[in-house]
Amino acid sequence: MKARRGALWIGASLIILLTISACGTPQPTAMPTAHPEPTATEHPTAVPTETAVSAPDEQLVEDEGPVAPLPTPETEAAAGMAGSWAADGVITDREYTEQSDFGDIRLWWRNDAEYLYLAMEGDTTGWVAVGINPERGMKGANYLFGYVENGEARLWDAYGTAPTGPNHPPDEELGGTDDIVTFAGTEEDGITRFEIQIPLDSGDDYDQALAPGQSYPIIIAIGDADDYNVVHRRYDRGNLTLAPSP
Repeated sequence: MKARRGALWIGASLIILLTISACGTPQPTAMPTAHPEPTATEHPTAVPTETAVSAPDEQLVEDEGPVAPLPTPETEAAAGMAGSWAADGVITDREYTEQSDFGDIRLWWRNDAEYLYLAMEGDTTGWVAVGINPERGMKGANYLFGYVENGEARLWDAYGTAPTGPNHPPDEELGGTDDIVTFAGTEEDGITRFEIQIPLDSGDDYDQALAPGQSYPIIIAIGDADDYNVVHRRYDRGNLTLAPSP
């Protein structure tokens, strides 16, 4: 009887142990579902756009091109760059672009496209004159003949009618016109001086038509008296070269 009970107790113990073992065994852990690795999508490489970068605030300087050389008397004459002209009997710096010195007779001039501006002076208290572009001797020249008498300046637009002698009547006596635009005359310290403006081409038959850029022969002379018909005391010849038209 004791043996039987012992056998039953052992069997029951085994059943209990088996039951406990079944309950205590850990269940298998579910493996996570494998997800595919994300695939990188290729995008076109962005080309950087050039962005205008503002320069620091600066004062812009315009390109003025080559620097012009300083003017010379020749370029001043060609470009009409002489100083301002005034008929006042006073010769100032840069008032004229050309000069001829004949000793006791002197001549200055300049021109533009329309007019000749001229100064003449002589070492005399009598008359002073210039004849422009004579044909032969005195003949054909356009004369500017003047003197200062008792403080009054007198000037004639005249024309040479013969090769010699005092044969230069005023244009008006020949049926022409007096085409002197303006003038001034002075007599001081034994020097008589005139400043004169005349047209290059007056259209008068008794004036010589002058052209910029051309050269013309001249006669320049002085006399000892305030007398239109007194023979000259001294004369000389030269050339009057005009600047090209500006």
